[in-house]
Amino acid sequence: METTQNKVKNILPDFLIVGAAKSGTTSLVKYLDEHPNIYTYPFKEPKYLSYKVLENGYQGPGDFSTEKHIIKTLKDYYKIFENAKKDQRVCEASVDTLYYYKTTIPQIKELMGDPEIIIMLRNPVKRAISAYSHLIREERENLPFREALNKEKERIDLGYEFIWAYKDAGRYYESVKAFKNAFSNVKVVIFEDFVKDRHKVVYDVLDFLKIKEKHDFKDSQHNKSGVPKNVILNKFLINKNPIKSMIKKLIGRKNGKLIRNYIQKINLKQIDVPNEDKDYLHDYFLEDINKLEALLQKDLTLWKKNRANER
Repeated sequence: METTQNKVKNILPDFLIVGAAKSGTTSLVKYLDEHPNIYTYPFKEPKYLSYKVLENGYQGPGDFSTEKHIIKTLKDYYKIFENAKKDQRVCEASVDTLYYYKTTIPQIKELMGDPEIIIMLRNPVKRAISAYSHLIREERENLPFREALNKEKERIDLGYEFIWAYKDAGRYYESVKAFKNAFSNVKVVIFEDFVKDRHKVVYDVLDFLKIKEKHDFKDSQHNKSGVPKNVILNKFLINKNPIKSMIKKLIGRKNGKLIRNYIQKINLKQIDVPNEDKDYLHDYFLEDINKLEALLQKDLTLWKKNRANER
């Protein structure tokens, strides 16, 4: 008699997008997913490789919304890729994989051997502000920016989800070095290059994956962060309510999500962070940026500009 375990095809990813958060990974995954030769998990971040880091689960405000989508068993991890076709490359993208590298790298090597690794990195100052804006948008963060920075270590020690690590998640050097040392094929994508020419970066990634066939993808921005212009509308969009449930039933979950994301995007404005806080972060990240620059042999001068040397 065939068991349930045997019915599940034991398919694992053959390439991973591992981070960093708020660095364009959502857009890259969406563009790659449009390619017929690539299969990506529809919910983007299963977090199977990292979920055991926090023994008691995520403890931050609203972190349950992330935790409920986590894949926690190998059987279920196999299952989320079972619809991949034989001729498709299989992608997994959980952006906390980079942050929790000490835990995730050994698991990747044990499960997958030596898959291709893609790392997207963004100016860490802007990444921190974007992460903060994301939590403001989700009504999870209620502290002023500098106060939130000062509370970061306390929150992480209490078991908050890694998105609350505004500073620490932007210290890329050690994690990138660890991935480059552990795996044969690691491609680092700089977010600012991606913004400048999305098509070029996507095609470079396809070349890295040895996928010869190119495709025309829909050029749009995903997972935008910011402060809501209309707070009442934002509450309607992010919270459960009967009207939203009815709309989803009428037009389908996927279409409902697309419409919600579009409305949410046009309802956002850029957050205003004091210049002295930006300068503080520039100084905080400078040494790490210099080390990363040497590691990657990549000019990161743009990341090192603060208000003083921009004038």
